[in-house]
Amino acid sequence: MDELSPLSPEHVTLVDTNVFISAGNPGTSKHHRFRQVVRRAGVTLLIPSRVEEEIGQGGVKPALERAQDEGWAKTVDAPTVSHSKATAAQDIARRAIASKSADKDEHDVEKADPVFAGLAVEYLLDKKTADNVTVITADQIACEAIETAISSLGYTGQVSIITLWDLIDEEDDDLTLI
Repeated sequence: MDELSPLSPEHVTLVDTNVFISAGNPGTSKHHRFRQVVRRAGVTLLIPSRVEEEIGQGGVKPALERAQDEGWAKTVDAPTVSHSKATAAQDIARRAIASKSADKDEHDVEKADPVFAGLAVEYLLDKKTADNVTVITADQIACEAIETAISSLGYTGQVSIITLWDLIDEEDDDLTLI
């Protein structure tokens, strides 16, 4: 692990769709910086199948394909969130997102974000898989909600939740035409 990087090859590292969408496709400086940080850390990003589909819909499939070709990302069939603590993590994260989003109640919260809290706990409880989990998102509200869920269940030392912007700076020197 790069001593300045919050990433570790010993952790299961889960990535949300919005990370690839925010970093963009190959050729953008944000994608280049993200790729460089992940490769330097020696991490393989795990992309749940559902996230892979969303990445394709978000127009950044080339970024994922390149990451897979280069070996720093792979698509996985994520485990079903079935342990009661994992389900509780999802519920806590969903409520936290709703409380931080003025226009949403708990039932209107997108399902993908709270799932990462549940998946992190599920991976921990499956002792064959991981002792530590890192979740990367580009959504600050989701990051805070997942942190709330993880800390309320006592997994703070085993689960790290970071944003893309913890890995690369937010400086946007890529030109986007609208």
